[in-house]
Amino acid sequence: MTIHKVTAFITREAANGRQLLLFRHPQAGVQIPAGTVDEGEDWQTAALREAAEETGLTHLTFIRDLGGIENELAANAWLNGPANAEI
Repeated sequence: MTIHKVTAFITREAANGRQLLLFRHPQAGVQIPAGTVDEGEDWQTAALREAAEETGLTHLTFIRDLGGIENELAANAWLNGPANAEI
């Protein structure tokens, strides 16, 4: 099964330059809005949806795609601990 993820880099121009929106999650620390692409959803829609869900901002405009990466992780890769762990 493939799980697709998106990240929304939300910026604004300010007097001292461009600012990047970050938020503090109670358990996970400082984050950028991100999440999973829903079935049948395109990545642009997913990025805007995740940004709205996590920030409350609903009047965002998609500017450009910054690229992507692909990682293949086995579903049970961590069941027995890291493969190259040293104790």
